[in-house]
Amino acid sequence: MKKLILSLFLAVSLLMGSAVQAQCFPTQPKTAAFAIGGTSTYKNQVLWLTWGSTLANVAQYPYGRHDQALGENATSYASIDVGGGRYLCVEAIITGITGSDIKSYAPGNYSGDSMDDMYNIGGVGSSNKLVNGIRNGTNGGNVTFRLTCRATLEGAPVKLSGMVIGDAESLAPAEFFNATADGKWTIVEMHKNLNVTGSYDVRKVDVTATRQRIEFVKGNDNNTAAVSFLTFNETAYSPTNFDVTFDVTLKGSGLTAIALGLLPPGVDGGDAPASYGAPLHMIDKLALSSDGIASSASATEATTNLNTAAYAPGGLIPPTAGFLGTVAPDTDPGPQYSYDAMGDNNNGSAGVLEEDAWPDIYKSFSYKAHYMPGNIINATIPYKGIENAYISGWIDFNQNGVFDESERVTVSAPANQTSVVLTWQVSVSRVIRSTYVRLRYAKNRADILSPTSSTPGGEVEDHRIYIQGPTISNPTIENRARRK
Repeated sequence: MKKLILSLFLAVSLLMGSAVQAQCFPTQPKTAAFAIGGTSTYKNQVLWLTWGSTLANVAQYPYGRHDQALGENATSYASIDVGGGRYLCVEAIITGITGSDIKSYAPGNYSGDSMDDMYNIGGVGSSNKLVNGIRNGTNGGNVTFRLTCRATLEGAPVKLSGMVIGDAESLAPAEFFNATADGKWTIVEMHKNLNVTGSYDVRKVDVTATRQRIEFVKGNDNNTAAVSFLTFNETAYSPTNFDVTFDVTLKGSGLTAIALGLLPPGVDGGDAPASYGAPLHMIDKLALSSDGIASSASATEATTNLNTAAYAPGGLIPPTAGFLGTVAPDTDPGPQYSYDAMGDNNNGSAGVLEEDAWPDIYKSFSYKAHYMPGNIINATIPYKGIENAYISGWIDFNQNGVFDESERVTVSAPANQTSVVLTWQVSVSRVIRSTYVRLRYAKNRADILSPTSSTPGGEVEDHRIYIQGPTISNPTIENRARRK
């Protein structure tokens, strides 16, 4: 499986389509990126918007270029490979710049920064190449602007799950920034520095019945920073293309910077070898635990100091139902094709036991035990359901590198059960060699009749089945079964 934990509601055309799509924005620099290094547990979830590169220099500055002027309609682009020749296309446009000018900023260029400790590409400090910051261009400048974001997959608009704002430089006592959007803000990370006495003050203000502002009121200018996620209300999305916006203000006593990112629509996909194709399951809407900060009615009410030993931020909550096995999906920023079908298990926060729906009895066995033509494979598949759904499974008996229709079994998976049995009769065309099985869980039966289709919700798991072949007899050595 590969996932970027996300909320996604696809247009009907996406669910039915399967055409291969070219990479997005061929005439634009696609530099928005997921962090590779850093201490954050959300590196695979946050798509950081990056700035300053042009098409002419993107090869030299693949993740943005530091200290470049950003004007009206400056745009950050991303083309995310989700497998099967399909790309998630994301763009974020800056408009309505008023007050000071703005420039791109790479966290780590100031000794007090800590964003680069949490998220980076290439290392911390001046080694960081992830230019995900925007700063005021003039000392002491106060600037406001709007960011408008959208995403498409296979040409259909999809809903972004959320937005992200963080302290990209090192907020000083006389500096501030804030962001307002249609949704709810939650502090999810706090890089503390308890060796300093200065506070790091935050406040949440309900601007309207649906719009909320997160205010970073002041910092201590010393390796202290916070990151906040926004989960959108349904009213946040434009009715035609699911555009979302948020309004940003930042004020430096000298220079200060914010980092802006997105929680993009994410997928859970297969991790068998690439020949088996790339199914896409769109992860259900994300949920966040409380950050302990109550929202207020005005900007004059008390703030919360995050730089204390006692303060604990909120965080993403894994799904509790709607998936295969017993372990909820984690996240991955791209395809995880692998020979042993362990690509997803070996990457992500859920660990090596994430894909646990295939029964142990059929993970490794002698061909004589379960793999003779006509043998019956009865595989008990556990799942956690929240509504009536279906499970499909394929075993590549003929070893042609794809899952054929004749190799599929589909059964209903009622919400009031915890497991189902998938039954195959071993084909006469089976090859005595280790093979692969794919399992898919979804609400709609039609969505998982193909091993490579797209569907909202659910999960896919791939497993390698080790078939122990005929023994090799030699009077001078111990007999050993071949495990292919």
